[in-house]
Amino acid sequence: MIKALLLTIAVCTDSFAAAVGIGGAGIKVPFRSAVVVSFVGTFFLTASAAASEFLKLLINSELFGILSFCLLLGLGIFNLFQNFFKEMIAKSPRFGRDKNSPAKLFFDETAADADNSKSISVKEAFALSVALSADSVVTGISSGSLELNLPLLSAVCFLTGIPAVLLGVMLGKKLHSALKINLGWLSGAVLIVLAFVH
Repeated sequence: MIKALLLTIAVCTDSFAAAVGIGGAGIKVPFRSAVVVSFVGTFFLTASAAASEFLKLLINSELFGILSFCLLLGLGIFNLFQNFFKEMIAKSPRFGRDKNSPAKLFFDETAADADNSKSISVKEAFALSVALSADSVVTGISSGSLELNLPLLSAVCFLTGIPAVLLGVMLGKKLHSALKINLGWLSGAVLIVLAFVH
């Protein structure tokens, strides 16, 4: 249960942080769109975690443990310094060309409002959640050695993801765009802890 909660925190933190940025830009996220974001993130996490169970049958358990450790540690370190990497990539001249590209959505969550309606539609929520699911995939694949209860993981992640998005938008509206919350360190710290307890 604790490991499932840690994985959920690591995955939902990204959605929460993105929602804060969206809310800070004055963009709404309807409940159905929050459900889509949570569902897609949960799907990628669960599917990749299930795939890792299959990989365990093909790879030596010791080697798989080392691979899981390296992936979790590497992703954790990346998330710790996520804002630094985002700022570097945002300065690239290619960055702003395609507003709907997954890379653009990953580094600028407000780009999800492609039609400038100030509201995230179901379609836009799906595109945003897919862009944010890179962490879910890597985390899921790395979780094979954690001996997780997948149905429990799915339920906890999905039910936590919806309020994480809605609360993130509410907090973003309160803070407006003047403040930026960096939660990458929290996700990174959790992943690093998981790397050492797996």
